[in-house]
Amino acid sequence: MPEEQKHDPDFTRRSALKKAAATGAGLVVGGAVAAVAGDDQTNGIVERVEAKEEWFAERAFSLSGNKVLVSKSGGSFPRTTLASQIYRPRSAQEIASLVKGSSATTPIACVCGGHEASNAPIFASTDAIVLDLMHLNSIEFQRDDKGLLVTVGAGVVFRELVEAVKKQHGALPVGTGPGVGVVGYIVNGGLSGYFSRRLGLLGQRVVSATMVTAAGEIRVLTSKDELFTAMMGAGSALGIVTDVTIRVAPEQAIRRTEQRVFAFTTREQAIAFCRGGLRIMKNDVFPADSVSFELVVTGTKALVATLVFFDAFEGNDADLVKPLEDLAANLELPLLAESQWSSWYEAAAALWPVINEMKGDPLVMLQHSVGTREVPDEQILDFVSDTIVADAPLDEAQMSIVEIRTLGGAALTGTKVPSGNCYHQFFVDLVAMYDAKDKTLAERQSIANDVQGIVEKAKTVDGLVVDFSGTHSQPDDRDPAVKASVIFGSDEMAEAVRGLKKEFDPNNRFRFHPFAKIL
Repeated sequence: MPEEQKHDPDFTRRSALKKAAATGAGLVVGGAVAAVAGDDQTNGIVERVEAKEEWFAERAFSLSGNKVLVSKSGGSFPRTTLASQIYRPRSAQEIASLVKGSSATTPIACVCGGHEASNAPIFASTDAIVLDLMHLNSIEFQRDDKGLLVTVGAGVVFRELVEAVKKQHGALPVGTGPGVGVVGYIVNGGLSGYFSRRLGLLGQRVVSATMVTAAGEIRVLTSKDELFTAMMGAGSALGIVTDVTIRVAPEQAIRRTEQRVFAFTTREQAIAFCRGGLRIMKNDVFPADSVSFELVVTGTKALVATLVFFDAFEGNDADLVKPLEDLAANLELPLLAESQWSSWYEAAAALWPVINEMKGDPLVMLQHSVGTREVPDEQILDFVSDTIVADAPLDEAQMSIVEIRTLGGAALTGTKVPSGNCYHQFFVDLVAMYDAKDKTLAERQSIANDVQGIVEKAKTVDGLVVDFSGTHSQPDDRDPAVKASVIFGSDEMAEAVRGLKKEFDPNNRFRFHPFAKIL
């Protein structure tokens, strides 16, 4: 690549748009439709997937715990897509042609990583087409006067992005799942457990995006466009994002990570450790945005405490680590593992081996989150320990976890996007996960009931918000009580998203997303 192109942040986008113009897509830049030459069809045939069941098994990381129960008609949900066709486009132009070539009312689903809790896009419906975006897998770096940028195709997953950013000595607030789609994570309001207090949400770092509308127009969005902000949290309901350009932070933003893993025998020990650990979080971590803390309780009877120290941290790491070690010692909890990581990459990649071992026939997941806009009070901390940790089906579903983490910081002070996560300081995620082949229908129903019971109790706790994260929620729950203002963070943001949905997708073509029941 010529030197002038390496340093031009718009080079990749200009090249893509030239290709689109040459082949005849509707092109929109800065909100204005630009006339382009050529017909509306691609020069070749878009790749089609015929083996639907094999594709489904490959692309679906897990199934919703609600879909392995008996339906109202007495049957269980099929373990394959319902879509009429599955396509694997290779460009925004091919996507635009598919959109234009189908009826204006044909539903469209987009799939990349397949980690969304209910996997609504993978299932789709009998009248829908699915776009598997796996071929949009480019990762390209550029620089401008503010630093490093990376343009990421919609088929890229986090393992690929993290490895590429490592080579550029950068850092991003990435998700921990190696196979999670980067763009899908962004457009559904994703958060980062380790890094968001320093780096914000990943969507808050996006500077531009290319999308295809329900009318088949290719648009390049920046912060000046009315759709831009909405796409960084509600995007899967509004259009098809084919790439995003993200501002990369320097790797020095993450100074050091300390992790301790302790074993517990009884649930009472886990509750006691969480009770003490959450007081350390409240008293010592929340006052300082220069450190984050995550505490995980696992079905394999482990307590994983992770502290990430950012570049602004000026204290002594031991002042936060030792109280956790002392707490475990007082409870006679043995130390299973002690890790120190000196780079962003090591912290970002630490959970990959664990997640890769999560398998089932099928693997089943129920995922629900709660959180607070303020530093949590004693009542909420006690509820987390005495109800969520105490009642979580960790024994019945041994791949399950309870994640408790600090949010806030840069995510709270940064540009607001349609994600409840950028309004919150405290986050708890209950992920009930198990191998369905080892569970009877009655056992599956019992696990689902236990989880729902915790969620119902959480709704009664003053100051605790239930289901505020698009990427950490269960969108196929039957409960209609979820509010758009909670998912998107505010009434104003919810109204803006609804207005754009009516304007740009009046036929609701993009209906397979975590927000389907509130839009």
